[in-house]
This record gives sequence, structure tokens and C-alpha cells, in this order.
Amino acid sequence: MKKIFSIIIVALLATTVMAQAQRARERMIVNMGGKTMVYDVSRLDSITFDQVQPVNVALELVSTAGYSVKVRTTMPADCSHYLVAAIPAGEPVADKAQYIRDHASYDMTESKELEVGGLLPTTDYLIATLAFDRYNMPSQVTTLSVTTIEASDSELPKVGYILYADGSWSRRMVKGRKPVGIIFSTTTSEADQAKGWSHGYALALRDAASEIKWANTLGDNQAGEHYTSADSLGFQTDKDGYQHTLTLIGQGTGLYPAADAAVAYATTAPMRSSGWYLPSSGQWYDICVNLGGMPAQMPRQGKTEGYWNDPQCVTSCLNRINEYLSLTGADNYAPIMVATGDYIWYWASSESSSQQAYAMFFNQDELVVEIAGYFKNYGFSTNRVRSVIAF
Repeated sequence: MKKIFSIIIVALLATTVMAQAQRARERMIVNMGGKTMVYDVSRLDSITFDQVQPVNVALELVSTAGYSVKVRTTMPADCSHYLVAAIPAGEPVADKAQYIRDHASYDMTESKELEVGGLLPTTDYLIATLAFDRYNMPSQVTTLSVTTIEASDSELPKVGYILYADGSWSRRMVKGRKPVGIIFSTTTSEADQAKGWSHGYALALRDAASEIKWANTLGDNQAGEHYTSADSLGFQTDKDGYQHTLTLIGQGTGLYPAADAAVAYATTAPMRSSGWYLPSSGQWYDICVNLGGMPAQMPRQGKTEGYWNDPQCVTSCLNRINEYLSLTGADNYAPIMVATGDYIWYWASSESSSQQAYAMFFNQDELVVEIAGYFKNYGFSTNRVRSVIAF
């Protein structure tokens, strides 16, 4: 009896070992870069292993300019696609492949002559490509050393030009680039120039928020820089929206919803820019004058507020602003619109008093375009945020 029992045990163990061996033959274990992956291959008749050679994209310099360089790329046959980025030569970059992923100006699937923009004049760069093999795995990094030249007047940004994610700009939409804003001023404040943002300001292509308050509660001098009746036309000349926004968000998340929303605007900001922020009252003034075509002299103005009141001023102003926004293509922007008999407010980061912050008021009911104070804790459906950027 014991002998029969022992035979049964041995048979069961043998069956278990055979089953485990069979299951092992149905799996393929692959270790790539320290990461182990197990694949079920039980239903495959055969497995073929392919030897993949590294691929790289050849780079050739075509020309240099003040804010950009042109390069010619040559893509090998076994390359599925490649990324292109500009790396400042003086910037320590330990992982060039990751840097290219994070800052790519182009993702290409063919050989091409490309303009890499958003650069600084008389500065050294590495134009770098990261090639991917036919299985879409990252392969080789190629670099080309270039130096930009002194910028010419024709290269400078102009009001109404499109600003792109790579920091470049153009009068008309350039295929392959991602638009992020419309340039509304080429004169920046002294504070912004000191930070290196000397090219201008651009308006975001979409709203960052609606039905939103400037502040959750009223308080005295919340940003520390509000304007009073003693400030002659301060609402027109204040261009320091970045600093105001920084002051507000520095007091804690959630206290100033409009500033929080402006900074959190989802579109990626260009390198070496300020990032998105809530525009000042003077920046909204520039948007209406430079993009909207409103006269620089407001027909009705006091020391702390003013407005345009031509019967067609709201329609005319918004039509012109939207015409510039539309240069980026129908899928890339949202127009600023207000129905007949209705109105909308766009918050500014400037304060007009302890109780009120400035807002840009488009009023189709009273037919005025106005910059005036508005209670900070109002958050109706008409209250909106559209971000700007310094670059």
C-alpha cells in the first residue's frame, strides 16, 4: 500500500514539474534597461528576434539669424520619426535625450529644412535631434553647434504677430509650429526688461476661466500695490501684471482665484518667457488700443478709470481682436464674444481700491468698452480670465 502511495506521489510531482515546464515555455521574459517584462507566447507558432541598428539624423546648418537658425535634416530609412530642439550651449544638460523630449520644437517624419526659433541673438546653441528607430524606441542624439547673429529690425516681433510655443513669431501661421498667443505690445515694463523679457507681451488664445472671483473676500490693499485717486491715469500705464500676479499667488493658493486660473492656463509657455499670468489694467488698455483699434485717447476718462463709448466700439474692438486671434486657425483659438444687450468682464491683476480690482468691461448693453474697478468678490457668469505672457 505504501509503495502504491509513493508511486502516486511521484507521478503527481512529475506532472506538476512538466506543467510548470510547459508554462515556462509559454512565456518570454525580456529585460530592457533594467525593466523586466513577461509576455504570453503560448499562442504563437514561432518568435523571430530582429537586430535593430541605432539610427541618427544628420544635421546641416543652412543659415543663422538673430532669433532663429535654419537647419537641414536627413532622416535615415529605419527612423520612424525624430524630435528637434535647441539647447543653450551654456546650460548644463546631463540627459540630452530627455531635454529634447521636454523642449522639442518639431516632431518630424521626413527630411526637412527647418527653422528653429525662440533663440537669443549672438548666443551659442546646440541644435539637437533625438531619432527613434522603426519600433518607435529612442535611439541616437545628434547635435550641431551654432551661434546666432545680431538681430535685424525685420526680425523683431510686431503687434498682431503670432507667438509660438518655441518662442518664435511670425506674421502668418507657419505649418508645424504650435501657436500660443497674439502679440499685443512690443514695449515691456522696466521690471520685465530687467528679467530679460524685452520682446513684448502676448494675449492667450483662449480663456483660462469663467464665472470666477478676483478674491474670495474683500480686504485692504491685498496685492500691496493698488491704485488710488492720486494716481493719474495709473490704470493705463500699469504694465506690471506679472509682478502683481506673483504677489497674489505668493499669499497662498485659493485666496485669489483669478490669478490662480491665469497662472494655471493649460497651454505650455515658451522657454525663457514669464509664463502665463493675469494681465494688468494697462496691459488690457494696450490690448484694446493695439489689437482692438481703440483710440489711445479715451473719450471719457478720469484718474482711475476710463471708457470708449462710440455706438460701434464694442463690436469694432472685439471684431479686430478676434481677427488677429483667427490668424492661428479655427481649431487653435476661442474668440472673445458678447451678445447684444449683454456684457462681460475680464479681470486685471491691478487694484483700484481696497474693495475693487480693475477689469476690462465689454458692454453691448450700454455700448461701452471700459476699464474700471469691480468688486473683488464678485464671481458671476460674466466674470472671466484670459492670460497674457511676457517674452
